[in-house]
Amino acid sequence: MPAVKSNRPINLPLSQVISVNAKSPIAIASILHRISGIILFLLIPVLLWLLQRSLASPESFAVVFDNILVRFIAWVFVASVAYHFVMGIKHLLADMGMNEELKSGRQAAVISFVIAAILIVASFVWVMF
Repeated sequence: MPAVKSNRPINLPLSQVISVNAKSPIAIASILHRISGIILFLLIPVLLWLLQRSLASPESFAVVFDNILVRFIAWVFVASVAYHFVMGIKHLLADMGMNEELKSGRQAAVISFVIAAILIVASFVWVMF
């Protein structure tokens, strides 16, 4: 039996992948979901260390959380959790067979972006002020 030749390229340059996927809200949602997961993975040890430092005494708690950089890092973590959660629900619904068509998939991605944006802005106000 002869081997089937595929015309699909194996290794695409990143610029080509970005240019193709930059037009699709579904692809953008998926890529940003992965990035938010990486951010969460990288920030968990940092936040655990900050938590350990802050729990040493009431004074150390005030010192740690009065720092604007620490609050910004905490906001990035909370915003990443919010985005990752919303897009994770969108992906789970897609895995159950919902929003598999192109039009409904785009609508679900846009709705998820709006919900995530609201949660991210609310978390900024909550953490920073």
